[in-house]
Amino acid sequence: MMLSRTKEEVSMSKFPQSPKATVEKMCSDLKAESTLSERTIRFYREEVNTIIKVFTENEREHTMPWQIDKADVKWLLDYYQQKGYTVQTRTGYISALRKWTSHYGNNVVKDMKIRWPVDTRPNADWLSTAQAEKLLALPKNPIQELLVHCELCLGMRRIEILRLTPDSFSGAYVDVLGKGPQGGKPRRIPYHRDTDRVFKRYMDYRETLIKLARSQFPVSTKVPDALLIWSRGNRLYEYSRKGESVDRYLKKLGPDIGYPDISNHTLRRTFGREMYLRMVKQNKLSIPVIAKIMGHESTEQCEKYLGINLDDMTSAMNDFDLGTS
Repeated sequence: MMLSRTKEEVSMSKFPQSPKATVEKMCSDLKAESTLSERTIRFYREEVNTIIKVFTENEREHTMPWQIDKADVKWLLDYYQQKGYTVQTRTGYISALRKWTSHYGNNVVKDMKIRWPVDTRPNADWLSTAQAEKLLALPKNPIQELLVHCELCLGMRRIEILRLTPDSFSGAYVDVLGKGPQGGKPRRIPYHRDTDRVFKRYMDYRETLIKLARSQFPVSTKVPDALLIWSRGNRLYEYSRKGESVDRYLKKLGPDIGYPDISNHTLRRTFGREMYLRMVKQNKLSIPVIAKIMGHESTEQCEKYLGINLDDMTSAMNDFDLGTS
């Protein structure tokens, strides 16, 4: 049952007196209602706590749900647009804000009837910067960490990861076999600052699997050439090139960042878009460089991955000062 109270009522001492406490009470109430899944409730908790953090770090006056007004909502919308967040991501944040404020009798978001811009790429699939950073910070097993690193920090395709061998990592570059026949088109990707650490952690795990198998059956154990392997008894296997097994490792991480449909495609797109946004800010934009790293045949193909949409075009027009005094 949705709470419906006046601002005066909710400000009374019996109600939570800190922003995070209001979030926890809302989630507790939603859980008691039993109409929403645990995942959805967790989504609301994480998104609203992120909004509170943004308000606090930017010294906004209003941080309690019954205080939020139109000026706060408009400021938040501008903030997310300036950050380069997609329409899909911004919609998620604002829907969480609406749930939080309306739970305490404040219908400001609902009453504003926000009109969202049309994204020229309606199927855009990438994480926000905050979600990407949260994913990198999550505790992960060695396989999950390697997968996330190769996709989110190196921009690799799933098939490229499955084609890796231990010798693919040279200490400065990763030798990748991309799409195409005869094992794929080769290219080299320079190391990310964390590549060496992530690779060594996984290799320690891989060596543990090999030693365990050999300790049980020292003669019959054959080690696959592939970097990614798994074990059953005394047998070691490489993962199927179809990728269903490695996809499951990512799926387990999605709900923890509020993105349950996370995939290799999501992380690879996020890599390209994040690199694009950073290069724009540094006035060093070179789409051909990004295309080379990602293994795209043309800059046109790369631009589709970068998700250059109406928000980006609007930002570009706002910064275009020809004819201004």
